[in-house]
Parts: sequence; C-alpha cells; structure tokens
Amino acid sequence: MKEILKLKRTRLFMLLPIGALFILLARLSPFIAEYIFARGLYKILSLPLGLVTGIFPFSLAELIIVLSPFILLSVIICFVARLIKNKENRGMAVKKAAVNVLCFISVAVFLFIVLCGTNYYRYTFASQYNLNVKERTVEELKELCVYLKRKAEESKAAVDKKDLDEKGVVVFGENRTYEDFSDVAREAKKAMSRLAEDYETLKYSTGGAKEVMLSKYMSYGSIVGIFIPFTMEANVNTDVAAYNRPADTCHELAHMRGYMKEEEANYIAYLACINSDEPIFNYSGYMLAFVIATNALYDYDSDAYWDIMEGLSGKVLADINYEREYWREIRSHEMAEAAETIMNQVNDTYLKANGQESGVKSYGEMVDLLLAEYFGEN
Repeated sequence: MKEILKLKRTRLFMLLPIGALFILLARLSPFIAEYIFARGLYKILSLPLGLVTGIFPFSLAELIIVLSPFILLSVIICFVARLIKNKENRGMAVKKAAVNVLCFISVAVFLFIVLCGTNYYRYTFASQYNLNVKERTVEELKELCVYLKRKAEESKAAVDKKDLDEKGVVVFGENRTYEDFSDVAREAKKAMSRLAEDYETLKYSTGGAKEVMLSKYMSYGSIVGIFIPFTMEANVNTDVAAYNRPADTCHELAHMRGYMKEEEANYIAYLACINSDEPIFNYSGYMLAFVIATNALYDYDSDAYWDIMEGLSGKVLADINYEREYWREIRSHEMAEAAETIMNQVNDTYLKANGQESGVKSYGEMVDLLLAEYFGEN
C-alpha cells in the first residue's frame, strides 16, 4: 500500500474532495457560484479549452464517444497481456490499474464540476435582469399564447420562398439561405454575441456549435442537442426539422456561456433568435416559445389550446406536421423506445442531481420567464 501511495499521480485523488467543496460552496452561496465560479474559474478554464477544440471543424466529443469502446477494449487487452507476461507482479499491476482508474474518475468529476456543475447554482437569469417571475392566471397564459401565435405566423410569412419546399416547410440546402449547418452555427454565434450587448453575463469569446454526424441516432434518444463541458462543444442534432435548428443551436450556446438550467437556456435561445436579423431565426425563436407555452396551456385548459391551434395558419402547420411525422417515424423504430426511455431517465436523474428538482419537466418552466417578459412590457 505504501508503494502505491508513493505514486505521484495519487495526488489527483485530492481533486474529488476539492470538487465536492466547490459544489457545497456553490449550493450554499449563489454569490460564490456567480462571481467565483461562473464569472471566474469557469471562464478561466473554458476559454482556452474552447479555443483549442474550436480549431477542429468536427465534434471531438462525438469522435471520442465513437472511439471509446475501441480504446477501452485496447486498454483491457494490453492490461491482460501485461498480467500474463509479468506473473510475479500481478498484484502490483492490478493496484496500479485501480489507481489509474480512480485518477481518471477524479479528474473527470473535478472538470465536470468546474466546467458545468457549479453554474447550476449561480444567480437566476430572472433575478439578474429583473424579470418578475410569479404565479400567473390561465387567462394570462392564454394571452401569451395568442401573442406568440401571431408572432410565429408573422415571422413565418417573412421567410424567403427559396427557404421553403413545395409544402411550405422550412428547409436548408444548396441555393438557400443556409446551405449547411456551418451557416446556421455562424449566425447563431452572431445572434448570441448581439444579445450579449444587452445581457453582459452572456459575453463569451470562444467556442461554437458543431454538427453531430450521427444525428439520427441522437433522435432515437429524443436528443436535439447536448453541451459537452469536457471539450467545450455545443453539439447539435441536424436531422430534426430545419426550423428548430437555430433555436436548438442557441440553446446549446447558452449552456456554453454558463447557463446550465434548461428553462434559462431555452429563454436565452428565444431572445437570441427573435433579436436576430434573420427571419428564419426569428421564426425558430417564436416557435420554440409558442410550442412550450401552448403545451403548458393544454395542461390547464385544453379547450383554449385547441381554439388557438385550430386557428393556426397553414404555413406554420406545415412545419408542425412535418416535425410530428418525423418524430412518429423515429419512434416507430424498434430501438427508439428503449433508447428514449433510457435517455429520459438519465437526463431526469442528471437534472435532479444538479439542483433542478423538477427534472425533465424543468423544460416547461421557460413559460414563467416568457410571462414575466410579456407582462413586464405590455
């Protein structure tokens, strides 16, 4: 045991209690979470990391995930071969392997905490920008939905005809405004930077969104995007309906800029999109808000929900129907049900572990922010 403790790498074990202390401090004090971690340590560490990974046009996180089974298998084979070759030192080899595994876990947990975990406990976006979040009536929610319906219809009407297919569905591709995802990612970064002029906590100078090549497999797990703190990459599913991609991209960029709570990332994405100069971004932002708000309305007044949906313009319905058919087809695949169940459970557990007690339901809490904004200005 003494020989093991003499290994210099065992010092990495200290990262676990240090990380635990950081989380405890962040939980106890939003001030520390905001000014020491979110605006301090997080940016100090994430900026250079984002600069390095941003050099690569593809997702390093996706590459690592794809290669990880082969890497793990290679490590196991080499370890077993070493045990067979060195019969006399098998005990020490096993102990060193265990130390290596614990070192890896210590570093991974610590990096997760400082690059992501503590940001869950920072001051809320609402408190930072004086949004009056409070209980609202169903009538107020209905009024918000009617407003968002109108804005969605207006923004869809402003979309250039070259960006629609024969059914009126928003599409990307050759000879269209956005030929590929790199165009969307570029505009999303621009939209977030423009928003940061009014919201100083969103200022960030590195990193961007990246397309996931295996996007369809993400859809099987009902994942439209994921922020990977270890590589400082905002990964976006590009197989889903095109009109969703601007908002999905801005959502992941909001995580990259230090806002980890889902409702806040959704709201920030909405703001970035509707303040963009690009009609498709405007439409994507209003549709994000409209869908979330009307889903909330349905839970409280289904008749009011159907009144709004029945009067929805055919131009907007074209995208909704396309998206509905897309997810129907995805979920009909034999692997989709199991994958979705597993990913929902993992995501729910992850959110609750990081202080979002409502788990996956926290996605709907964006409505509170939308209501605060709407009735704060009208």
